[in-house]
Amino acid sequence: MTSRHLLQVFISALLLSVACTAMGQPDDSPDMKSSTSAEDSTFLQHAAAGRLAEIQMGKMALDKSSDAKARQLAQRTIDDTNGTNDQLKMLARNKQVMLPTGPSPDALKEIGKLQAKSGSAFDQAWSKAMVKDDQAAAKLFTQENKQTKDTDLHKFTQATLPTLQAHLKSAQELAAVSDARDKAMDQTTKSLANDPMSNMPAATAPTVAAPAVPVPAPVAKH
Repeated sequence: MTSRHLLQVFISALLLSVACTAMGQPDDSPDMKSSTSAEDSTFLQHAAAGRLAEIQMGKMALDKSSDAKARQLAQRTIDDTNGTNDQLKMLARNKQVMLPTGPSPDALKEIGKLQAKSGSAFDQAWSKAMVKDDQAAAKLFTQENKQTKDTDLHKFTQATLPTLQAHLKSAQELAAVSDARDKAMDQTTKSLANDPMSNMPAATAPTVAAPAVPVPAPVAKH
């Protein structure tokens, strides 16, 4: 066998070895299709969008609200949700699921409406929006926890649900206080409007003339 033939045999063997090695290794390229189910992928995407919306709403309350309890709930929501988002990002990366970079269009509309309010009107609308979002989040995580066959996602939802439920309870209590305060103010306003005495001008006390002070007669000089 000539040297040229030996070189060809060596090159062929080398190429075959490289091909076999590549076939035996997992494909870590970004184009590899995710093995995560469509339902689990949808959950991760919706959960991420919802958490981003709650962070924006929490920051808005810190900026616009003067209610101490609302600000406290807003800060707790931001802190807890940042931790949840970190876990979502890690799960999505491991399962090769692309997450949204912002809230959903519907959530952005809600945020825009809140941004236009101020004072007690903002506090009331914000607390109700938080109740609505927390209810949706608790429902989403509960459904995923029941139906997923992914061990990682089952553990994640199981661990996150108590925090979501605690947020929901706090938001409901805050909304109830806000509603009670507004109803009391409305009732007071209606009572004043229906009371004819409240529309009458205040009675003016009659002016009483001061009694005349007698002036002593001059004393005659002798």
